[in-house]
Amino acid sequence: MSEQLLVYVEKESPIHRADALSKLLWVVIVVVATFQFQTTYSRATMFGVLLFTALFIAKVPLKSIWRVSPLIFGVAFLLGAFHYFVTKGVTPLFNIGSYVVFREPLEAGGAYFFRLAIMVLASFLLIWTTDTYQLMVGFAYLGLPYRYAFAIFMALRYIPLIQREVEAVRAAHAIRGKAAQSPLKHRLRLWQRYLFTVIVNGLRKAENTAVAIEARGFGAYPERTYWKEFHWTRSGILLVALFSVFCVALIVGERLSF
Repeated sequence: MSEQLLVYVEKESPIHRADALSKLLWVVIVVVATFQFQTTYSRATMFGVLLFTALFIAKVPLKSIWRVSPLIFGVAFLLGAFHYFVTKGVTPLFNIGSYVVFREPLEAGGAYFFRLAIMVLASFLLIWTTDTYQLMVGFAYLGLPYRYAFAIFMALRYIPLIQREVEAVRAAHAIRGKAAQSPLKHRLRLWQRYLFTVIVNGLRKAENTAVAIEARGFGAYPERTYWKEFHWTRSGILLVALFSVFCVALIVGERLSF
């Protein structure tokens, strides 16, 4: 069975030691700053810094990043290519045979490519380095009712479980019918069976979870205690501060260069 993609990767790193709310705020800062950048150079620099952070600071295995590269680059490339072809060019840059490459479509395509790639990579970095329990406790610390915080926790917790179910059903069907070599019509029927099986198993898990929650008296009291309380961490605050200064420096550098 293949390795899970959307799951916490337990490592010993400064990013893992940072608190969940600081990392969530860090993702928001990165995404907002990315939409403020006006040059491809700034967006490419941000993406490179994120990749460096994931590999050398968060110590995320290169294999994990490689496995999600189709999600990071594939969709971003399609979005960038779409805007490249729909954007009208005015300033020619160079020729490829008889085809003229213009500056405006290239910048528009690059902008959308890096924006989506940065958002996806930052989101994956948050998932890889953050325990969902810590995120739930952090939301409760901010004043969110613990019932809603627990609902968010369960939604995030079920994502890798659903992925595992899909992989198990796919493996079972492949053993019985070699779905990868089947005609298109038969493969569509197999995918319908995948969907039905995953939905049924998901409903069964949800029902078992509801029974377990009710048996433990969840929600009977207005407040709830936690075995591990939320605390702001120096590494988390430092992460937010460093990327805030970095983003401001890139934005100011762009404005001064114009």
